[in-house]
Formats: sequence, structure tokens, C-alpha cells
Amino acid sequence: MYVLDRIYETAAAEPRRLALVYNGAPLSYGGLWRYVMGLRAALAPHATGRGFAILWVDRLAECWILDLAFRSLGHDTAQVVSRSQLDVFKDLEVAFIVTLASEPGKDVPSWPGVKHLVLSDPTKQSYSVDDPLPSPPEIGKVGGHVKLTSGTTGRFKMVMTDFGADSEGIARRAATNLHLEGKIELPDASSIRNLFDLGLGAGGYDWPIFMWCLGGAAVLEQSKNLERALLWPGITQTTALPFQLERLMALPEGAFPYLPDMRLVVGGGALSPQLFRETARRLTPRIAIKLGSTEISSWASTPVESETDLRWYRLNPDRQVEIMSDAGEALAPGKLGRVRVRLMEGDATHYLADPATSAEFFKDGWFYPGDLGVLDGAGRLALYGRDTDIIHLNGDKFPAEPWESQIRDKLACEAVCVLSGNWRTGVEQLHVFVESRRRIGQEELVEAVRSTVSGFAQAETYVVESLPRTATGKVRRGALAQMLHEGRLPGSAPT
Repeated sequence: MYVLDRIYETAAAEPRRLALVYNGAPLSYGGLWRYVMGLRAALAPHATGRGFAILWVDRLAECWILDLAFRSLGHDTAQVVSRSQLDVFKDLEVAFIVTLASEPGKDVPSWPGVKHLVLSDPTKQSYSVDDPLPSPPEIGKVGGHVKLTSGTTGRFKMVMTDFGADSEGIARRAATNLHLEGKIELPDASSIRNLFDLGLGAGGYDWPIFMWCLGGAAVLEQSKNLERALLWPGITQTTALPFQLERLMALPEGAFPYLPDMRLVVGGGALSPQLFRETARRLTPRIAIKLGSTEISSWASTPVESETDLRWYRLNPDRQVEIMSDAGEALAPGKLGRVRVRLMEGDATHYLADPATSAEFFKDGWFYPGDLGVLDGAGRLALYGRDTDIIHLNGDKFPAEPWESQIRDKLACEAVCVLSGNWRTGVEQLHVFVESRRRIGQEELVEAVRSTVSGFAQAETYVVESLPRTATGKVRRGALAQMLHEGRLPGSAPT
């Protein structure tokens, strides 16, 4: 298993080298190797055969150790954080549901033939740094890791990856994710200390794997106090979602250090001009944006040097991207249509146990991530919302995102979600949800909406403290639509 080989090589050469900082507690490569090997030896008599090991484990440091141990024993793994996520796997060949004794109270089902293992925290194993480092075991077939994604449809789907098992996959993805075309370069990979706040379901699984395969360190604060991790010395880059940056920027001045040499990589959503300006002023000017998905990882990236770069992303040189019409024809630059990305070796090719959805989003060697976009003919792409985030007007369809970003910028608020539908009156109406921490005056609100949208006689506007979001920060448009459908409305203002 490639990632374990690299962890052992580093541990053997420099056992005290930093591998992980979790909620302020450092862990060396020697310690990481001993924890994985100790757990693997304890599990080996019980974790025989093959099957899924579903890790219902909240603490990510423990989950990585469990993941590496089970995969090295030939089991496929997945992390879940709720019963609803666990139930996604009920029709697969699940061998184990794993929980920690330190995390009680979970509603673990009794599935036929599935063992429920309640384990002590792997990091509570005792060892002496003076003891010889455990030798690498003979590892046969390595298991894969399943990531849950809801990006294309809004419901959970399963994507299998064997990332971390083979050297080619590591080399390509690490190079793609740790280095950008352009003007933002990194030091030697072994000196990278990467801060992030994501779960194992998506990028949070990949980043520590990158670090450990390259001899670097991952720094994680798994709490609401993300700013505490920025105090760890030597942070070279941070990977964050826009809503996490909003949390940081909402803190008082001086709550976290200004780190002008640190690179900030933003993914998982658009970065507004206001948030970009505040982040560059208070955290770091070395900001880059990455486009990617759980299914195929990164496919575009842009160092942000001006606000223009918040819209236009440069395609990765190894990626082929096209814009398609509803009729399935490739469109010329400047035309808006559905984005599709050519699949490469190592990309997912389908969703597990979901042939219908697989057929919709994986077609003829291409993946359709659900975005609407425009190519400029010079290797850049602009996104204009999701192809399901549609405004209906007089029989025509328009992407919601341009209106949302314009209203958001005019109001200098956190987020805007625009929906159209006939939930209450029988005719198509526009509904504008504004998430704002500051108080917005009625006149300002009305002017921002009226000066942006057109074609609707009236729009209903709702100012809320927070919009419903997924675990990765995406607005749950379906939840807002359901609220409108049921008539459960916050205070509204006709515009």
C-alpha cells in the first residue's frame, strides 16, 4: 500500500518528524506508524475476508488510523457521521460497522451478517519511542475508500477510490493539488504543513494522504475554533471552503494571525469579491481557487490576482473540458451550456449501486458535474451556477447564480439563494433568500433586488441569519423549496 510504504520510510528515517496535528496535539511519523500497525495487528484475527468496514467515527485522527488499518487488511472503508449516511450502504456487502467506545449513543442497526465492532481510540495505544519500529507487514489486496457525495443530485451517492494504494495515482493527484500553474509556488513538499477543516468524505480524506506520501504534515482543528490551528508554527498552506472563511472573517480583528507567506486554496464554492478582499487583508494575499469534484478531483485552478479571477478559472493542462448544449452538441466559446470533463485514469466511472444516476452523469468517457459554464477559447472557464439551479420565466430557463452573485455583492451579505416557482399563487414567482449577519434596510434590500432581476412583477425577499447547508457548505436549495411549498416562511418583504 503506497501511502503506508511512504509513512514507514519517513518514520524509519525521521521518526520524530511531524505527521499530524489534531486539535493542537502533535503526532510524529513514528507514532502514526505504530498506531496503524498496532491496530492492524489487533484487528487481523477478527477482520478476515473482504467487505466494507463502515467507520461511524467522528474524530478524524482516529478515523484515518482505522481507515489505513482496515484497508491494509483488504477491506473497503467509508466514514459516516449519521445514521442516514450509514443507511446508504445497507445494500452493499458490509462486513463491519465500527464505532468508538469514547463516542457512545449511536443508533447502530442490526444488519444480518454484519459485525458491530466497538473499539478503543487507536491513539490511546501505549508504546515507547525506544522500542524498535514495527516492520512493514506483507500486504496483499488493498481495499479502497468510498466517499459520499451529494454534489450532482443533492442526495448521497457513493464513489469508490483506491487513492493511496498506487504510486501513479498519488503522484498525479498530489502534483495537481499541491502545485498550481502560475505564480504561486510551494517550498519542498516535505516542509508543507497543510491546514484544513474537511471530513473524510471529500477533500479531507485526500489532503492528509498527500501530506504523508510526500513527507509533509497535516494540521487540523476539528472544532468551531478553526482560528486556533492558524497559530501552529510553520503553516505553509490552508485549504478551506468559502463558508469557513466567512466564519473566520466574522471574528474580531486580531483573532488570528496575518500570514502573508501562506497559500490559501479555496474550493467547494464561489468566493465573493467582499470575502476575497477581507481574506486578503486579514489572512493572506496568496489566494488560489480550485474547481473539482469528489468524482474526479481537481480540473481547474486559478491564482487570484484580481477580482476577474474570481469568475474565470484556468483549466488544468491535463484536463479536457467542453460545454454542451441540451441537444448534446459541443458549444463554441462564449456560449453557455452544461460542463463536461473527460475522464482520466484514476477518476471514478460510476456511482456504486446506482446505475440510473451513473448513466445520467457518466457518459461515453465524460463526467457531467452539474455545472453551467462558458469557455473563453483561451483555456479558461467561467461557471454560472448549477444546471439544476434554474429560474423559469415565460417558458425560458435562466441560471440563478448570476442574479445571486450580483445581489450578494450589492448587499455585501454572506449569501443569496434565488428560487422561482408557483408554490403559493399558481403563477411563477421569484423568491430571494438573503443570508446576512448585518442588518439590511428595507430600501437597500428592495433596490438591490429590483436593480438586478427582471421579468417578474413581484419578488418575495427573505432575510435570514443562516441558510440551510450541506456538510460541505452548499446551500440546500431543496430544503428552501420545501419550506416554500409548505408555507413555512420567515418574514418577507415584497419587492
